[in-house]
Amino acid sequence: MRPIRLELEGFASFRERAEVDFDGAELFALTGATGSGKSSLLDALIFCLYGSVPRYGDRRLVAPVISHGRVEARVSLEFGVRGGRYTAVRLVRRTAAGGATTREARLQDAAGTTLAGNEKELTAAVESLLGLTFEHFCRCVVLPQGEFQEFLHARPKDRQDLLVRLLDIDIYRRVGVLARERTRIREATIEVLTRRLEEELAGATQEAVAAATARVQALD
Repeated sequence: MRPIRLELEGFASFRERAEVDFDGAELFALTGATGSGKSSLLDALIFCLYGSVPRYGDRRLVAPVISHGRVEARVSLEFGVRGGRYTAVRLVRRTAAGGATTREARLQDAAGTTLAGNEKELTAAVESLLGLTFEHFCRCVVLPQGEFQEFLHARPKDRQDLLVRLLDIDIYRRVGVLARERTRIREATIEVLTRRLEEELAGATQEAVAAATARVQALD
């Protein structure tokens, strides 16, 4: 996944509309003083894709993304995947109870075709396009602050599962399953045919075939 353009307004420290253009950038760095909004840009990118911010610790929390004094936050991300361009949009609005709800969520392709029209569909479509769940994205693409060490010290089984998914090595497991299934079917077929030869067709020797052929000719 390659980010192309990020737009946000009313999101965290970005009360006013801001835009970050990544188009054509092969390498970039976010720099600035503490509190200038560097982490908020990464939060906005992740939130736009998956509807959650990892550092909140609760995937259901959306109210904290809205800037203080604003009633709603809007994030739009244009990104590229395998040669295609897509735009994801999420809009969150405060509720009377003090929480917040997602009022708009959609995913469109470069032709303007809507691929997802609500928050659940958008998250599912992103997972399908990127091949990564929210957890995997936050472990290998945008690692939350302070959690790199956690990844390094993760259990070998957890790291293995992640690498298998990232590199699509699971295809070899699927090939193995299919090969073993085909082998089982072939072996069963061979067993059935061998039993037929030994039991039902035991008398079908070359001599018997020659004798039967001679009798047919004689009868003709």
